[in-house]
Amino acid sequence: MADLERQVRALKVSNVASWGVLALLLLGGFASGGRDRQRFETLDVERLNVVGADGRPVLVLANRRLIPGPSMNGKSYPRAVADGRELMAGMIFFNDDGDEVGGLLFNGIRKGQGHSAVGHLSFDQWKQNQVVALQYVDSGTSRRAGLGVWDRPTDVALDKQLDRAVRMMSATGDELEALKREGEGGRASGELGVQRVFVGSRDRVAQVELRDTQGRVRVRLSVDEKDVARLQLLDAAGQPVAQFPPGGAQQ
Repeated sequence: MADLERQVRALKVSNVASWGVLALLLLGGFASGGRDRQRFETLDVERLNVVGADGRPVLVLANRRLIPGPSMNGKSYPRAVADGRELMAGMIFFNDDGDEVGGLLFNGIRKGQGHSAVGHLSFDQWKQNQVVALQYVDSGTSRRAGLGVWDRPTDVALDKQLDRAVRMMSATGDELEALKREGEGGRASGELGVQRVFVGSRDRVAQVELRDTQGRVRVRLSVDEKDVARLQLLDAAGQPVAQFPPGGAQQ
């Protein structure tokens, strides 16, 4: 009986010592690395949220299963309203209001005997959509790569379009037709803004395009796949008013 009591006491002392050593190791690790800092050689995650002091995300890094949809004015929207966001992986950035302000997105998907590939880096206007984007888009049969610049309205927030897109997802019949007409009216009034500049290549034609406030190409400088250089000035209907060298087919 005495031997058993001595063994129990020894076991208790051993347990206390073990926990003490563990505590010292943990405290030593925090002291050497800082209370809020830990070091990992490899970290496997599907989504990583970098948050601000208020707990809201300022950066989300995620695979395509967990990439977030757009956010604007305190509202989060489904990925389906954001031009194929559900097929993308990458990084999304947010401002102090919680609005999405740009991102780095990419995908590469096999489609039958072909493929679809996208690379996209964009910067958004305040309370609006992208105004600068570096893009690569490849359908397998056609491809473009370049820099685009847009003008967006300053008196219409992006959430108006996002709210309409969400309603259209479940609308049918007369309601759906009314929403489509509303969208067409908004587009005609400039609610979506317009692309003003493209610098890049489309299907082996290197080009610079300058557009007017209605989004119509008015200046085009290009070198085509046969190495023919051309400068065109176009009217509002897209017809050349001047070009160099003279003559030649319109692109």
